[in-house]
Amino acid sequence: MLFVVDAMKGRNGVGAYFQDLVAHLDGKVARAELVCPSLEEPHPCQGVSMPIPGDPTQRLFFPKMRELTALVWEMKPHVIVIPGPGIFSLGAYWVARKLGIPVCVTFQTDYDRLVQLYWGPRLAKLAGGLLNWLNRTLFRGSSAVATICESMIADARAAGARHPQLVGTPLGPEFVNRAPAPLAEPLDSVLYVGRLAAEKNLERFLAMAEQRPDCRFTVAGDGPLRPLVEEHARRLPNLHFLGWCSRERVVEQLDAHQVLVLPSSVEAFGTVALEALARQRLVITTPVCGINQWPALARVLAVARPDESLADTLARLRALTPAARRERAEAGRRAALAMNQDAVDGWLQVLHGCARQGAVLPKPRRSPTVAVLRRLSTHQARPGL
Repeated sequence: MLFVVDAMKGRNGVGAYFQDLVAHLDGKVARAELVCPSLEEPHPCQGVSMPIPGDPTQRLFFPKMRELTALVWEMKPHVIVIPGPGIFSLGAYWVARKLGIPVCVTFQTDYDRLVQLYWGPRLAKLAGGLLNWLNRTLFRGSSAVATICESMIADARAAGARHPQLVGTPLGPEFVNRAPAPLAEPLDSVLYVGRLAAEKNLERFLAMAEQRPDCRFTVAGDGPLRPLVEEHARRLPNLHFLGWCSRERVVEQLDAHQVLVLPSSVEAFGTVALEALARQRLVITTPVCGINQWPALARVLAVARPDESLADTLARLRALTPAARRERAEAGRRAALAMNQDAVDGWLQVLHGCARQGAVLPKPRRSPTVAVLRRLSTHQARPGL
C-alpha cells in the first residue's frame, strides 16, 4: 500500500493521520509506504518548495515526478491512497491511472469552509469551484472513497463520490503505549495544541485565559496568528507560549495539563482531541468538531453549548466531583483506544476492497511519459530497486 500525502509529516492533522496509519499497518500488510514532505527528513520524492501565501510557517512542496514514478513502478502497490487534491496527490493519481493501480481518495478537509474563511466571496467562489471540480475528478476515477465523520459522507456524495466509506482515526504509538499520568487536582491547567490559524478560533481560547486568571493556560503550535498569541502571552501572566512542539513533547504537555481545548470554527475531526483522550485528559470541543459525531467519543467530551463561553464550559468540568472527572478521563482513554483499533480494522477492509477493484480496471496502455520518468529517476542506480 502506498500513501502519497501533501501535508508535511507531523505538522498537521492530515500529516499525522497517515503517519500513524502507516505505522499501524506495518506487519498487517506486506508493505506500507508513506510519501510526504518533511523538513527534518526530506523524502527522495520531495522537490522544491515555496512559502504558502499568508502563512510563512507552512510550505508548498512539489514532487519529483521521476522519483515518484520510479517508486510506484518498483513497489507495484495494490492500492495508492491520496487525501484530496494536492500536488503530490494529483501526481500519484496520474501515475496510478497510467499503470492501472486502484486509487483510494480520502475526504477529510472542508475546503468550502476554509476558502470562505480566508478569501473574499469572489475568490472563495472561484477557488471552491476549482477544488470541487478536482474532487469530482478524483472521486470518479477512484476505486474507493473514505471519510472521517458522518457529516462529510453527505459532502462527499454531493461532490461526486458514489459510495463513500466511514473510517476512524488512528493514534500514534507514543499516545497509546505509554501509561498516562493520573489526572491531577485541582483542575487548573488548560492546553491548546495545533496550528495558529483563523479556522482554529484562537480568540476564544485567549479570551478564556483572560477570564480565568486562576488557571494556567498553554499554547503549543505555530502559524500566521503567532503574533497574536505572543502579544497575549506578554500581557497575561497565566498564558505561556511554547511554539511548535514535536509529538514527543506534545505527549509531555498533555500529561502536564488536565484539560485540552479545541476551539475551532472549522474542524473535520480534531485528532489532537483524540490524542488528549488517549492520554486520559479532559477535552473541551466546539459544536463544529467532527469528533463529536462519533457517539462513543461524544459521551466523554465536554462540548461547548452555543450560548456559553469556553470559560463557562470549563466551569462545568470544575463543578464535577474529582471522582467524576477521573471516571470521565478513564472512559475517554478507553474510547480513544477502541477508536484506534476500529480505525485500523476499518482501513484494512477499505484497502482490501479497493485492491480487489484492480481486477476490473482497464488494462493500462504503454505510456512514453512514464517510461522517460523511470529512466530519469535516480532509483535506477540504487541497489535492489
